[in-house]
Amino acid sequence: MSKKRLDRLDAGQCSTDRSHHKNNNSTDLNFTLHQRLNSNVDEQLQSKITLFSKFKQKELPQVNDSLQGMAQTLSKVSFNEIQHHQLQRDYEKIKTELAQFRAQQIKLYSTITKLQKDNQILIEKLKFYDEEKLNLQRKIQIEQKQNEELTKKLKRSEQRIQIILESNIIFQKDQIKTTLLDTLHENEHYKMEAIQKQKDLQKLQINNNNLNHKLNRLTNRIVAAQRHQTESEFIDQDKMVITFTEIPTNFIFRHIFQNIECKQFISTSLEQTPEQFGSHFNLIPQDQKKIHLIWLFNHMVNYREFSQQHNNFIIKLTDLIVIKTYSDLYAFIQNMSQFLKVQRLTLWLRDYWTGFFETIQEGQSQKIICSKGAFKDCLEQREAVNKLTAQRHLLYQDSKGDDIYQENTYLYPLITDTVLPAGLLEVFQPTQNNSYSDIQYFTSLLGTFVKIVVQKIENDIVIQNVAKQKDILISQFLCLMQSNDKLQFTNSVKEMQSKLLQISTCEIIFIENNQMFKYNPQGLQSISCIAGVCGQIAQDKKPAFFSNLTKQVHYNQLIDMYTLAPVYIYPILRDNECKAVIELTLTNKQIDRHRFRDPLTSLNQQSNQARMFCECVQTAYLCKFN
Repeated sequence: MSKKRLDRLDAGQCSTDRSHHKNNNSTDLNFTLHQRLNSNVDEQLQSKITLFSKFKQKELPQVNDSLQGMAQTLSKVSFNEIQHHQLQRDYEKIKTELAQFRAQQIKLYSTITKLQKDNQILIEKLKFYDEEKLNLQRKIQIEQKQNEELTKKLKRSEQRIQIILESNIIFQKDQIKTTLLDTLHENEHYKMEAIQKQKDLQKLQINNNNLNHKLNRLTNRIVAAQRHQTESEFIDQDKMVITFTEIPTNFIFRHIFQNIECKQFISTSLEQTPEQFGSHFNLIPQDQKKIHLIWLFNHMVNYREFSQQHNNFIIKLTDLIVIKTYSDLYAFIQNMSQFLKVQRLTLWLRDYWTGFFETIQEGQSQKIICSKGAFKDCLEQREAVNKLTAQRHLLYQDSKGDDIYQENTYLYPLITDTVLPAGLLEVFQPTQNNSYSDIQYFTSLLGTFVKIVVQKIENDIVIQNVAKQKDILISQFLCLMQSNDKLQFTNSVKEMQSKLLQISTCEIIFIENNQMFKYNPQGLQSISCIAGVCGQIAQDKKPAFFSNLTKQVHYNQLIDMYTLAPVYIYPILRDNECKAVIELTLTNKQIDRHRFRDPLTSLNQQSNQARMFCECVQTAYLCKFN
């Protein structure tokens, strides 16, 4: 009896598993199977309870086993029911997302269809104007031929007059006068026809120019319609705010939130000639002419102010591009807040060696951490972040780790040719709500030029450092040339290393008669063979860079340096024979680095300072010890 009951429960479990497997195909089918499963289980329980009431004392162990099996089955049924509800919720979520995607697809399809229709209409108009242009050109050619024929007739008449005057035949005076008068009348008639044809030609040329003007406007409209930058690229549909990181190619962003009828009227008016605008304006109902004139007047005033501000901004940029220090750059950015009509404009620059972003305000340095908030989003996504709302948003953390919140903020990243963004511009609290789009536009222009100035300042700093290093190399080279023996030469090399490379350490190992020796504070230390990593470099005769020297296979603690810092080993060669080896540790101050370059990348590169140092020591050694 117990075995049959277990078989039935197993059959119920299998049906439950099959129901769970089909859940992804149909929610209704799962619900039906679930009801059937519950009914089967209830029936089985009822039947088993009836049977259990008839059991004897000897059958209790079997009953106990059966009850345990039923308990396990019920737990599996509960688990399957939980999974069933979870899968049902996931299915509903997927259905909702699919409906949203379909709605977006329908919206995009309608937009594409509308643009295709507009494009087709413009192409048809373009073909029509092309045909009109060809017809006018044909008319002009016909008129030119007629003018040529009239010119030939005039020349023939003049020749006739000339023949009559030069002829030796004596005509009667009256006959000569009559002939001359007829000729003059005919000539005057030809002249009047030529003048009329010239006027007609001028009219045709004017019409042709007008058609060409229309053709150019239609071509520009087609090109503008085919451009990638549209209103949708400037608007965040969820937040309904304008945002862009690159400088826009047109000023469409200034009219995004205008009335649709207003935008259409202004765009049409700008493309028309004065005569066409007058005709178009007369067709507007009398009660709507006032509002249309107000739209046009506001547009003209707006662009007049924008053009003046644009011109003043260009003048400001001429002062920006001549800046040579970061202190002047910070001061210039702070002063630009008055021009942009914002409460504060801040330049934040990255310092890879500390992990902070730094700025200078009122002569005091301020550092922040951009591990979360809007600053982090701006830097990681490499695009501008628009928080020009009254709501307070998390921006960054100060140097103490406290969260900083702020409203009405616009962030623009400074994307250079380095691994990570060099920094960002922070615009806080614009004073005029209607100038948000212009503020973002001028911020993008300012950010572009700030990137150029930052790169120029960094390049100037690198050039100045290289010049200082060369001066130190020349003075120390003269000291090396004054050494009397190798011990004094070793001490001079270490002195040179301390002045040029500061906190790094240096050792020079001499090689003579297949032996290696070096001078240290304890005295002369030698080894009677070529060994260690330095010995390997001496045999390979090529410089090498090691990030961890102590983990090399050929490492020898008697000759090689013991350090965890990167090591640069350089062989001194003469006639393709290694005479000495230079070991030089490279710390952060010696690694080739840029203010905005990733230090992990720099650690894998050979240091320019170390290379110049080794070349200078090699030249002095070869000149001094021949």
